[in-house]
Amino acid sequence: MLFIYLSMLETDEDRHIFSVLHDEYSSIMYNRAYAILKDSALAEDVVQESFIRIIKNFSKVVKKKCPQTRKYFVNIVRSIAIDTYRKRQKQQTLSFDEFEETIISEFANTEDILEGKEIENYLLQLPKSYYIILSLKYDDGYTYKEIASILNITEENVKKRLMRARNKLREILANQEVRVQ
Repeated sequence: MLFIYLSMLETDEDRHIFSVLHDEYSSIMYNRAYAILKDSALAEDVVQESFIRIIKNFSKVVKKKCPQTRKYFVNIVRSIAIDTYRKRQKQQTLSFDEFEETIISEFANTEDILEGKEIENYLLQLPKSYYIILSLKYDDGYTYKEIASILNITEENVKKRLMRARNKLREILANQEVRVQ
């Protein structure tokens, strides 16, 4: 598959850089996709689609191994995996064990006890930007400063978006008659 990706690039320098980045990040991307989809074939498809999207925007990529490049690759695969999951939501099951526990503890004052599948359904009703910021904070454990760096926004903006995401999740829970204090 790497040969096909390389044929999509114009210069030898870009091919070399892409080859290095592909070798470095493909397993990380696969692991992230698999963690979301719990299906190896779907995860592989998502990684391939991610690399195609990266090639289309290769001029925007920091062309060296660094945390910013890693986060770019992981965020792309995460977004595509979430989209794929949503398309196949009726056919697949998803387990966000740590993420669910964190979100459940965040909303621990609920009168009804939420099951894992219930909380994932509520989380997937959130806009993608809210889901991603909650995931970065609670699933991946990034600090406000790290999230700001990943998303290229200010720390204040991160805090505001997290507040809005939590409020939106409370609103979704309220609409489903799950009482949150």
